Amino acid sequence: MKNGNLKYRGIFVTATDTDVGKTAVAVGLVSFLSRLGFNVGVMKPVASGAVRGNSGQLISTDVTRLVEASLSTDPISWINPYCFRAAVAPSLAAEMENVQIKMEKILDCFQKISGHHDIIVVEGAGGILTPIFKNLLVVDVIKALQLPTVIVSKAGLGAINHTTMTYECLRSRGLECLGFFLNRYPKSPNLPEQTNARIITALTKVPYLGSIPDFENQFSFKNLSEKFINSVNKKLLSQVFFREEF
Repeated sequence: MKNGNLKYRGIFVTATDTDVGKTAVAVGLVSFLSRLGFNVGVMKPVASGAVRGNSGQLISTDVTRLVEASLSTDPISWINPYCFRAAVAPSLAAEMENVQIKMEKILDCFQKISGHHDIIVVEGAGGILTPIFKNLLVVDVIKALQLPTVIVSKAGLGAINHTTMTYECLRSRGLECLGFFLNRYPKSPNLPEQTNARIITALTKVPYLGSIPDFENQFSFKNLSEKFINSVNKKLLSQVFFREEF
């Protein structure tokens, strides 16, 4: 399969808040694209809440999962140029560790990764207006990378407001939103969970790409990959990514 059929050089996975499930969707997208024969790169420009590995190096669980899913051999310093221990907003974590986050470094790492892969799945940090460094926000990173986005939202009550606000923020900055996912969809959905996707689509005209089931903290790449593929609208997702449908 030729990467010339891809519409974009990358896609940015953002969310309505922290701990909504960006990594699950990012891993799912990596699996979806990999199964179609693409060489997929991954990136998480900024991560906080990391832990120290056996070597003493800070390791982000999100980054570990992205690398596992993509089988990327790119240096971690490219994939995750800024990694902090404190589980707080990246701007505060950087301040606590006396680190200056530079957009130039993020862009340089993205370009290096881009040279080795057909497409890159980039995962954000927190929500769209999460501060990365001083007045620099996640949305500013998206704009600098010039990537289209997908939004990850929780499945339940509040999803309509949060997803719509996130979309409006992207639109006001001239950024493309390719669709949205609802994450942690329960086996027995209540009325809001059953109707949120339809209402969000009606309000925003943004495509609904699928609902990802609740893994109940049992996160494994194989399990997630299968459930993601079985839960998403594959035809619509193909239309999002490709110039021609497969």
